[in-house]
Parts: sequence; C-alpha cells; structure tokens
Amino acid sequence: MSLRHAILGFLSVRPMSGYDLKRTFDQSVRHFWSADQAAIYRMLSELEADGLVAHERIAQETRPDRKLFHATASGLSALDEWLTASAPAVPRREPLLVKLFFSGRLTSDEVQGLLRDELDAVNAEMSAFKTYVAGMGARAESADAERRAVMIGPLVTLTNGVRLGVAYRAWLQGLLRESSAGTLTAERLLNELRAALDAE
Repeated sequence: MSLRHAILGFLSVRPMSGYDLKRTFDQSVRHFWSADQAAIYRMLSELEADGLVAHERIAQETRPDRKLFHATASGLSALDEWLTASAPAVPRREPLLVKLFFSGRLTSDEVQGLLRDELDAVNAEMSAFKTYVAGMGARAESADAERRAVMIGPLVTLTNGVRLGVAYRAWLQGLLRESSAGTLTAERLLNELRAALDAE
C-alpha cells in the first residue's frame, strides 16, 4: 500500500486536516501501515499539486487557520483504480528474524532477551487491538446497516492483525520456553518443520 492511496482512502470517508490524518492512521491502520506527520504533509502537498486533493481554510479564533483536505473527483477515481488493481508482492523485512538467523553467536540468555523484548511489543499491540475492537463494537451497536457494512473492511484488517498476533505470540512463547528449558535443538526444530509441512 502506498501512503498516497491510504490518504486518498481516508479522505474518501470525510475531509480531514493533516493532524486528523495522523491521528486516524494511529487509531486504525497502524498495525500494518504507519505514517509520520511530516510524510503525511509532504504527500498532501504532492496530491494537491496533482489535483487529487484540494483544501479549504477554516478560520480558528485562538489558533492558526486549519487546512481541511478532501479528495477531488480525480482523486476518488485514482483511489478506485488502485483498489481494483492486483496487489504486488511486497518483500518482508523482519529485524528479529535476521537476528535469530545469526543467533548462534549469542548466549542463551541473550536470545531469551531478544524474545522477551519482542513478546512485550506483541503484547502491547494485542492490547491496542482490544481497544480498537471495543471501540468498533460500541460504534457498531449504534450504527445503521449501511454504516455497519462500511465497518467490514476495517474489521477484516483487524482479524488479520489479531490472528497473526496470536500466532506470533504463541511462536515467541514456545521459543522462549524451549530456550529456557534447553530443548531448543536443531533436531527438534527439523521435526517440527517436517510435521508442519507433512500436514499441508
């Protein structure tokens, strides 16, 4: 996904300022696509130069004027074209996996430290998912059928994040348990891999 199309997607829902967009990213898609404030403002400038978004100035009494951006007809057309195009495969980059690949240089305690740090991060993400789901559940209860239908897309992405998070956490916990017990051996891992592949 490109930042360009993510912004067009959010602006197809409602007009937003750059600040609103950053907050919306953080409260909705951060678990699979993050964006910093500076990148959002740069992209808004590019999109406006390309005629895909426009803005209006909203006067504020005690603060500088607020720029409220909305997608233009051309922007909505570009978004729809992107939504229906096949998604290219994206190369994965997993820092922990690179470290674990070379973990033969580490002590057992150092490996366990890496796993614990990652587990803490996963647990924090799963806690954030609980907050998202609670909020969406509350909104769904008061929403009409059309609004609930619009919620399906975000909920699909949450099911992906939650299921991957549950599996990833279980994998980390298993590695940590075995490393602590001294049972994390090449033979055991090969047996696990063979069993998983034979079950396919």
